[in-house]
Amino acid sequence: MTRILKLFVVLVVLAAFVPGFSYAATALGGTTLSANINASQSCFIVAAVSGIPTTTANATGGTTTTIGQQGALYVDKELMYVNSVNSTSKQVCALRGMGGSLGSSHASGAVVIVGAPGQFMDYDPAGYCGTSSPPNFMSPFAYTPWINIRTGAQWLCSSVTNTWVPGFGNPGVSGVGLQPTAASAISSNAITPSGPLIHVTGTTILKTINLPATMQNGSVTLIFDGSGAGLTWDATGNINVAGTSTTAGSSVTFVYDRSISKWVPSRLA
Repeated sequence: MTRILKLFVVLVVLAAFVPGFSYAATALGGTTLSANINASQSCFIVAAVSGIPTTTANATGGTTTTIGQQGALYVDKELMYVNSVNSTSKQVCALRGMGGSLGSSHASGAVVIVGAPGQFMDYDPAGYCGTSSPPNFMSPFAYTPWINIRTGAQWLCSSVTNTWVPGFGNPGVSGVGLQPTAASAISSNAITPSGPLIHVTGTTILKTINLPATMQNGSVTLIFDGSGAGLTWDATGNINVAGTSTTAGSSVTFVYDRSISKWVPSRLA
């Protein structure tokens, strides 16, 4: 089966299972592991189960899936298919090492990306991903980010360039470097980055950078387009040290340190 035909089959399946299927990209959810797990452990505890697809109630206080409607979990390059979810204990039981991935051990706190089996791919996208001309049934993909389960690379459809650009934890391939995704406005002294390189708008002090659901490790580079207070950040939220970008249009890279749950800026002035 050719790659194009495979993708066509995936999208047809998605259209059948997702009510009101359209080209509006739906963000994949995320949670974290609550404890270390080994390579063969089928049941484990996660921080939250609300976004994991389930269907019918079971006798143990949770919910269970039926064949063809499983949720999928992706952790450190391993894809898992959900068998059951207990909403009381937050225990998930899953088939390990699916989609050609390898079952492996994972550390407590590891990011768990939540979706359905058809929402994870085994190759990288390329080229145009906009919503209009040229027409193409894969442009854009219906879910974001596009995740290559073999490499762990995440890809985002940039509303700035209408092309696929590297997402979190993905430095790019074939000479593709970081490209801006979409601008994020400072609202209530906080932003949620749409990708690893974004323009920041607004005129208020930045206090909190919300951690994206699908980001395990890495950094975010902010290009400050604002003026005055919109160029500064302080340490009253989850940024480790206060500072300023000094000049509109300049950039600062913030690295997330999970050991302290803080963003660490590359410079302070």
